[in-house]
Amino acid sequence: MEKEKRERDAFSKALMLPQDAVKGETLLTFTGQRAVLIENYRSILLYSDTKIQIQAKRYRLTVMGRNLGICYYDKDEMKITGHVEAVNFE
Repeated sequence: MEKEKRERDAFSKALMLPQDAVKGETLLTFTGQRAVLIENYRSILLYSDTKIQIQAKRYRLTVMGRNLGICYYDKDEMKITGHVEAVNFE
């Protein structure tokens, strides 16, 4: 397992790739409080206009706010719009 990690790190450095992308981390990109783009998620667990809960690789991600909606989603990313008030990691 440690050897695999070292090889992955060396590979990402050689190609000058970001570590988070190589490790499959969930990436969040905010546009103020109006939207959040979520990359590298697994599934949608809960969806309402005040709370959206996402299963990521290592944790659950909860977006809370008002008038929340999923603008679009596919197997790799989704965009949540509305008034984002808080994001929690569980």
